[in-house]
Amino acid sequence: MHRRDFLAGSGGSLLYALHPSPLLALSPSSAKEKRGLCIALDPHCSSEIHIAVQRLVESAPTHPLLSIMAAKRRIMLQETTQLLSHSDQLAYNHVILIGHPDDPLLIAASQREARVTTDGMYVFGFGAFQGNCGYIESDRNPFLHAARIASAPYETELITITGTSDRGILLALETFEQRHLINGVVAADGWRRTETTLLDRDPLPSGFPPPAFAPARLADYTRIGIIQAAEDEYRGVLADAGVLPQIIWRAKYYRQGAWDGKGAAAAFDAYSNGLHRRAYGSTLWLAQFADTSQASTAAPKIAAAASLSQKKIHLWTGAQPAYANGTYPGERSSSGSLSLTQQGMWIIMSTLEGPALSELASTTGDPA
Repeated sequence: MHRRDFLAGSGGSLLYALHPSPLLALSPSSAKEKRGLCIALDPHCSSEIHIAVQRLVESAPTHPLLSIMAAKRRIMLQETTQLLSHSDQLAYNHVILIGHPDDPLLIAASQREARVTTDGMYVFGFGAFQGNCGYIESDRNPFLHAARIASAPYETELITITGTSDRGILLALETFEQRHLINGVVAADGWRRTETTLLDRDPLPSGFPPPAFAPARLADYTRIGIIQAAEDEYRGVLADAGVLPQIIWRAKYYRQGAWDGKGAAAAFDAYSNGLHRRAYGSTLWLAQFADTSQASTAAPKIAAAASLSQKKIHLWTGAQPAYANGTYPGERSSSGSLSLTQQGMWIIMSTLEGPALSELASTTGDPA
């Protein structure tokens, strides 16, 4: 599928953009000059969750993602029911929604890749579970990309944090605050699978170790979150390299101005640099194999699949394809650079630009 086709139809929340409702009756003139961060909490959540959300707000000055979203402005904290009647806040600010899966605003923002209830959870690429499970998903803000908004003045992101129970929501909140997970599934001890599918991947446990080789800063990039890869991504590596990695992470980075472009001309760059699980801009892809020998065998095969050329030992470089395969007049022939390095049992792919690659090589000890 072409990236343009995927972006045009990604996320179940697109239904709300294509079929305007009073919630989306916005005009460009209502846009705020400066976007900020709005955190909305389901009023039916427990007092423990309310306390955890307040702690999350207090962590904003030092949290790598929240500090960027808030941009030194006061964080708006309100109930999801209140935010339903404030469509300008929904569209023109970064938004974090926290609550039970039946909350109307969480339902409106859902990408439809997960089905979460108090009885259990199914997430594409992870499978079906019961127990105290938490779920985090991120995307470009669907309320900004609504049919009634003629041109977005900038990009905004939306993060949904939910779970099968209060304990599951608390676990997801803690994981977002302390581990900076922006897409993935977490579960407390005692979870179990309710069915088996071809694309099953276990949820993360609480207190999981952070990925290796993902520095907090690289050149002018700041790491703002990590993404748990789904099983379909593991199978893609298996198809290319003939071996299944033990674990795959993606570390998401941010560079000043990445979400500041206006209108359609900036939409694809803004998406690629955004928080969606499939957005690969400004990202380190990190795959750990069983041992160094297995990684050494897999690296050139993955590089070949990505059309990369070997530059030095353990280093391949090249370019990403155009967003729409270069078929649209005026679009760039590539959506950015792409490089691959090997460090021991790890393979690292990077879409970071400029000096970040050489700085990463220095950090990992790679001879690049």
